Order: sequence, then structure tokens, then C-alpha cells
Amino acid sequence: MLRSLVAGALRSVCRAQPALALQQTQRNFFGHLIAAASPAQSKRSLLPACSLTPTLLQPAVLDALPARSVTKFSLIKGKRKSVKAVLKRFKRLDWGAWIRTHSGRHKKMFKKSPELRRRLRQHVFTNATQSWLLDKMVTSYWRRPKHYIEDPYAPYHKRDEYFATKSKTFKV
Repeated sequence: MLRSLVAGALRSVCRAQPALALQQTQRNFFGHLIAAASPAQSKRSLLPACSLTPTLLQPAVLDALPARSVTKFSLIKGKRKSVKAVLKRFKRLDWGAWIRTHSGRHKKMFKKSPELRRRLRQHVFTNATQSWLLDKMVTSYWRRPKHYIEDPYAPYHKRDEYFATKSKTFKV
């Protein structure tokens, strides 16, 4: 039992969380206790303890902060881990772009026009910022090109029309 408690504590420490968000959550939860612990301060102040906390520390703002479940150090080998949700939802092409399917593409198909249904069957590229973020969320193994038999994405792995992603041809 002690081992599972320690492992759970280490797992939560190893996850990448912004320190500022953690401090803000602690202030939200324990702010009223700190105000109630000092009776001299509460006598001087006519305001309730909950109004002493700034509006920036309200829970609604904390919910808006993005959270990525990147494990910086694994418990066994101490290595960085890939986020499984990225590997399930996205596919990386050989030239560095990530593609995904449309969200909600199978929902309420009876309402959608044939043109919209055709567009929902197609894939969408992520932009440069999203691709950079997804690259950070996976390990180098998933960033390397993969070669599969009868890969349906084979025509999209090359992008020779642009200079930056053009494959080099050697002259003999």
C-alpha cells in the first residue's frame, strides 16, 4: 500500500504542470483557512475572506489553462513518454506535417448534405504551431519516417513542390 502511495505521488510530480497554476489552486483551496487563522486580520477587515482573494485566482480562470499530459520522466527508466492521445488522433507525415480527421464526422449524418459528407471524409492539416506542439508531445521514435506495406498515405509523404521540403536529387 505504501508503495502505491509513493508511486502515485511520484507520478503526479513527474507530470509537467505549470508551477503557477499549482500555486493558484493552493491559494484557492486554502485561502479561507489562512484568513480564518489570523483573528487580528479578520477583526481589522470588514470584508469576508473570500473577497480578499483577487479575481485572477478564481477557479474559472484555472479551467481555461491548457494542460498537456507530457510525462517528463518515467518512473522505471526515467525517460520521456509519448502522449497516447496524440498517437491515436494524429498521423505524422515524413516531411513534418501532422494530419487529422474532422471532429464529429460520424455524427448526425442524416442532417448533412452530400458535399459536407464528402468534405468530412477528408483529412485536415495542423498549422505550424500545432505541429510544433505535437512534435514535443511525442518521442523521437514517432518523429522518424515510418514505412508500411500498402500505406494509404504514401502519396502524401513527399512534398517536392516547396523548397524547404524538397527531396534532394543527386547528379551523376
